[in-house]
Amino acid sequence: MAEYRETLHKNYGQYFTVDEMLYEVGTEHQHLVIFENSRMGRVMALDGAIQTTEADEFFYHEMLTHVPIFAHGSARRVLIVGGGDGGMLREVCRHASVEHITMVEIDGAVVEMCKKYLPKHSNGAFDDPRVNLVIDDGMSFVAKCSEKFDVIISDCPDPV
Repeated sequence: MAEYRETLHKNYGQYFTVDEMLYEVGTEHQHLVIFENSRMGRVMALDGAIQTTEADEFFYHEMLTHVPIFAHGSARRVLIVGGGDGGMLREVCRHASVEHITMVEIDGAVVEMCKKYLPKHSNGAFDDPRVNLVIDDGMSFVAKCSEKFDVIISDCPDPV
C-alpha cells in the first residue's frame, strides 16, 4: 500500500496511506493530489502539504466562517480569498443574510477537481446565485479591487 508523506517541515509531519490515487497533476501554480484514505476519506494536498480531508474539514471551515460573520452581526458582502475546495464557501452560503459572496482562487484546477472529487466540501455552493467566483491571485485582486466587503476570510494554504 502506498503512502503520502507531507513535506511541509523537515523534522516532523504526517503521513497517510493511499488506498486509491484519484487525481494528481502539476497545475499552472502547484502540485495537486487527491487520494482516498480509509480513515480520513478523500484527502487533498497542494505542493506536499495536506489541505483538507473529508473526515475533519468542518472543524476548519465552520470556525473560519461563522465566527467572523456572527461577530460582524449584519454581514451582507463577503470576500473569500482562497478556499478552492469550496468548504468555506459552503459555510458562508448558509447565512441567508449574506447577499453577495466573492471568492478569489488562484488555481481554477483546484476548484474543478474539488467539485469532481470532493463534492461534499462545497455541497453545491458554487452554484449559489450569490457567488461570484474569480480566478486570480488574491493579493492582486485585493490590491486592485474597489468593492467593499463586510467580512473578508482568508483561506490560503501557504503557511509561510
